[in-house]
Amino acid sequence: MAQWYYVDNNKQRIGPMDAAVLVDALRHGQLNLGSLVWQEGMPAWQPLSMHVDALGVPENLRIRKPVKSSGNAGMWIIVAAVVGVVGIAVLGILIAIALPAYQDFTNRTKLNAALTQAEPAKLLVTEYLQQHSECPNNNVAESQLPAPESYASAMVSRIDIGALENGNCAVEVSISDTLAPGLMSGSVIYELADPQTLQWQCYSSSIKDKNLPVACRNGGGQ
Repeated sequence: MAQWYYVDNNKQRIGPMDAAVLVDALRHGQLNLGSLVWQEGMPAWQPLSMHVDALGVPENLRIRKPVKSSGNAGMWIIVAAVVGVVGIAVLGILIAIALPAYQDFTNRTKLNAALTQAEPAKLLVTEYLQQHSECPNNNVAESQLPAPESYASAMVSRIDIGALENGNCAVEVSISDTLAPGLMSGSVIYELADPQTLQWQCYSSSIKDKNLPVACRNGGGQ
């Protein structure tokens, strides 16, 4: 029987384990439907939600808990209350401030979700580097690594793995045009700055800082 692995909240690979053990970890909150899982034969790590049937996840664990919509609704409740006090002029000012801020927040949330798909590739880089003392390259057929396009999803168009000009290993996540059409496109690079401490830094020359995670702005470290 094929064994399963998953990535925990500390970005550590856990396994191997039987499907029943993985489901028990889901039941006790050690992972969730968005957690990345893998077993031999899969081209890349994928969200657990894609394998609920194969794992035998009970129906009661397949339902995501509803997210309280307090953010957007609360914003408009506050706006309405202010209108009652100070009038229509202030409403226009609040809308002009609130809508762009909310759009930026939405973009950051979408990009953060997309970048979680880089975690399996980062794990692959560190393991390959430790075993072969060189950076992996998934643009070379002979490498037998998952091809860049194998990581494609609704959020990511491809993930390239290789070495930078400075010799450091890197993972480049190309964002899909469908993630935020007309508002955000380009790629984010994760660079393994220190293989000894597994210190990664991330940055982007094509995506605006306001849409990036804080750790990736101006070449921040992770």
